Amino acid sequence: MYFGQLPEEIIIANTSISYCDEDWTCVIWDGNRDLLTNTHLLIHESWHRIQDEIGLPACGSSNQHLDETEGELLLKLELNILKTLLQDNSKDLAEGLRDAMTVRKMRQTMFLNENENQFECHEGMAEYTAFKLLPLYNDNEAIRKGLAAAAIMKGMNNGGFGNSFAYLTGPAYGLLLDELVPEWRISIRSGKTIPDVILAEVPLLDMVDTAEIERISTTYNVADYLAKERTRLEARDKEDAALRARFSESKWLIIHNNNTHFGFDPNERLVAYDSIGVIYKTMQLKGVFGAIDVKNGIIRANDWSRFIIPYSEDHCDAKISLNTGYVIEPLDEKSFTIVKK
Repeated sequence: MYFGQLPEEIIIANTSISYCDEDWTCVIWDGNRDLLTNTHLLIHESWHRIQDEIGLPACGSSNQHLDETEGELLLKLELNILKTLLQDNSKDLAEGLRDAMTVRKMRQTMFLNENENQFECHEGMAEYTAFKLLPLYNDNEAIRKGLAAAAIMKGMNNGGFGNSFAYLTGPAYGLLLDELVPEWRISIRSGKTIPDVILAEVPLLDMVDTAEIERISTTYNVADYLAKERTRLEARDKEDAALRARFSESKWLIIHNNNTHFGFDPNERLVAYDSIGVIYKTMQLKGVFGAIDVKNGIIRANDWSRFIIPYSEDHCDAKISLNTGYVIEPLDEKSFTIVKK
């Protein structure tokens, strides 16, 4: 336990941090939340503190396709399958997991530059552990599965799947694998992913095509739901185009990621920006230069080397607080950067 005020350069967030040569669990404690919710959060973040020790290194998400129309629709189909399996013990578990993996294979065939399976081992295993270790009366697995199903139902309405999908899929697959392959976690710690474990037990059919996806949608009674979602998401695509236009039509302030601390809401939807990176709506940055509080859009480069916000000499939506000795100067005709004088 740490008692006292943390240095200003540390962003207070639900995460694990390295401080004074120690690895710490950092949690924003909310007295208005119930004890079970706070306990769940503490377990999740405590797992992140030790994940390197157990052979599951941290990784960022490269899954912005899940916030695009086709990727999101296929994810929601997969989530509906998992919700059904968690809620209905009469369903054939192996067959249901095969259907879920079929949908995932279709999505990953369409979108090649992703790391869904690896990110699921990062955030998904942390969230599974939180569900698994919740102190429930009589250690009731039915209640545990019900909580995971409820999280899926709530999460499908939130968006921001590029960063948040694994919070939903990880616990669901984990609790289902506890029944199908009780020792499955050993395989994860040896470097395998959740799909690796499932497909060793229930191989996919040779043909994964649109007709098979339509069959699965009908089987789980979500064809009409997905059709309505498509209409809504196509309208959302127009909003994304307007957000991208803010960056393409303005000059940029480029913040190089030199051990910069940053915090963001993992439930926020990401918007891809060309091949450069992804747009977050909000983010906090802290570094040797000072602090930046973004409320209306920031690009995080795909290689995590820099952050970009729309900027001009007379206007910037972000709140910028520079430390003494640091100023903003032109980098070229279209961009600025922060330098130490």
